[in-house]
Amino acid sequence: MIFVVVPVLAVVFSVGLLVAVARLRPDGMTPHAALAPVPNVLASVVVLLSSFEVVTGWANRASSHPLHPPAVVFVLDVLAAACLLAYPAVAGLPYTWRNRILVGMFALPVGAVLALAWDLQR
Repeated sequence: MIFVVVPVLAVVFSVGLLVAVARLRPDGMTPHAALAPVPNVLASVVVLLSSFEVVTGWANRASSHPLHPPAVVFVLDVLAAACLLAYPAVAGLPYTWRNRILVGMFALPVGAVLALAWDLQR
């Protein structure tokens, strides 16, 4: 069930934020050039934390002495993923059907990896 709910919530969050910000954003707004490296850093953090949680969770299933990372690691992973999913809307991605579909398709694997990390850690 978690493998359906979390990816759907990720899509609703990212596409919903894109819709909400597009309605509030003034026309002609372009993102500042300083925002260019932000998605790369956020993606790296999400990949690093999620892979750490998935690997330790998988190892815990095969180990007689499981080692669980602190809960703050998962909280930071969720926050970084939320920032990563919010970035297209905040950076001023144009509000088109194509962009909404692409943002939703990007959010699905992010949500699925978070769900896998949660499942393997519990």
